Amino acid sequence: MFLRKLCTLILFLPVFAVPTLAQDTIENYIREYPNQEQVRMMQRWLETNEPGAFQFTGLVDPTDDTVITPQATVNYGYNWFSLSEGPAIIRTPQYDRYFSVSIFDMKHNIPGVLVNPDLPILLYRPGQTLPEGDFHKLALETDQGLAFTRMVVVDNLDEVMALSGEIVMEGGEGDMDRDVQRFSPETEAAALTLIETAVPLVDTDKIFGSVSGDVGEIHAAVGVFQGQLGTPSNVVRYGLLAFDENGQPFNGDDTYVLTVPANIVEEGGYFSVTVYASANKLLIPNDKGIYDQTSYTAEPNEDGTFTVTLSPSGEGQNGIPTGTPFYGVLRAYVPVPGADLTVEVQTK
Repeated sequence: MFLRKLCTLILFLPVFAVPTLAQDTIENYIREYPNQEQVRMMQRWLETNEPGAFQFTGLVDPTDDTVITPQATVNYGYNWFSLSEGPAIIRTPQYDRYFSVSIFDMKHNIPGVLVNPDLPILLYRPGQTLPEGDFHKLALETDQGLAFTRMVVVDNLDEVMALSGEIVMEGGEGDMDRDVQRFSPETEAAALTLIETAVPLVDTDKIFGSVSGDVGEIHAAVGVFQGQLGTPSNVVRYGLLAFDENGQPFNGDDTYVLTVPANIVEEGGYFSVTVYASANKLLIPNDKGIYDQTSYTAEPNEDGTFTVTLSPSGEGQNGIPTGTPFYGVLRAYVPVPGADLTVEVQTK
């Protein structure tokens, strides 16, 4: 009860009202958490890759733990870079399905998400001299950052991987060192408990921002905790699917039938429902190799809605196998502004 009250108090404090306290505090941990997780991912990636160079995953499977709550039928591209020596330019190909380039700084701000970009993308730090030319221009608050690409795969992995080879960065090879604040195990445990407690309390449309101050610090921490590398709601909207019609968490024994609303994405966008194991927030291994259903793969109903069945065996209309306690995430890419993303859940 105390944690929920404390969480609610912090949740509704404006960003400037959080006091600056001694270093080893819950408040400071929450503030530092996005940077901590960004650095953790960056350092792991740099163990086998070079800064300023894109690497691509191909189709993600349950063994891929690079990022929690990954999408399944997407080819991800990662490029951790530094602008300490000057601006960088990203050049991209054209693709006739969904393709986006998201730029993150080390505070998990997202200064831009470009969907099927029609110009090169110029990344820079304020005060740097910029090259001449036509660009999508994005300023970062930190030297280091991540260029993260999503290219949807629709039974065309060879085409997607060939196009991915045309996504390149010029520059970005500067200093990759980034400080991380340390905390006592007691503070870390208490702060993580508070962040997890806050998950059902925050609005998923308000957990990712473009610059510091766009969202509150507990909102930003919850966003990173739930799905690192998520993006602002004007580009992607998220719906957490975790409870049955009686408010009970999804288990791996029952069958659940979801009804996804019609007309929630614009032309050129798509939706997906992806299922994750509660224990590790990763895709659930299954013999069918099915981890999601999307606008591209699911058969619609006559009224434009989509039925998705979550069951241990994966049987049922537009089925996804479960077999362990789980939750799902509805993603609407290029969402219709103000569309109701409420998903009806029935237990069978």
